[in-house]
Amino acid sequence: MTVAPAPLADSGPARAAAWALAAAGTLPFFAGIVDASVLGRTWLGAVHIYAAVIASFVCGIHWGAALFSSGGMALRLFVASNVAALLAWGAALLSPKPGFLLLAAVFAGLLLVDRQLRQSGLWPDWFWTLRVTISTVVIGACLWIGMAA
Repeated sequence: MTVAPAPLADSGPARAAAWALAAAGTLPFFAGIVDASVLGRTWLGAVHIYAAVIASFVCGIHWGAALFSSGGMALRLFVASNVAALLAWGAALLSPKPGFLLLAAVFAGLLLVDRQLRQSGLWPDWFWTLRVTISTVVIGACLWIGMAA
């Protein structure tokens, strides 16, 4: 008999670290807003690549969730995460305006997958809250940068 590991507790140092690290991960997006809006797109390319990497990172989280899912759900997670990663890669190849707008759509799609994971019971409440909060910031930043680029 296989026993799935229990999700990380709703409190404690690991959860606090996850929140701190996720929040820190939004800093390049804020830098991108400043760069696109004020500085004249000096390092917007680096933020563009970072956004695609972060989208792929979230896809990896979904692959991990698939390992603890059954049949149809696992297959949907594998496919959705691969499609999203390929779209993120394609977005990185585009110029900043369409690239960031596509990345906003990718992050929104990944959040919909997260919602399904929460509804299935695979995501604990605190992680769903983290994902909604961070994704909202990232989607907003991608839209802002895309419109300003």
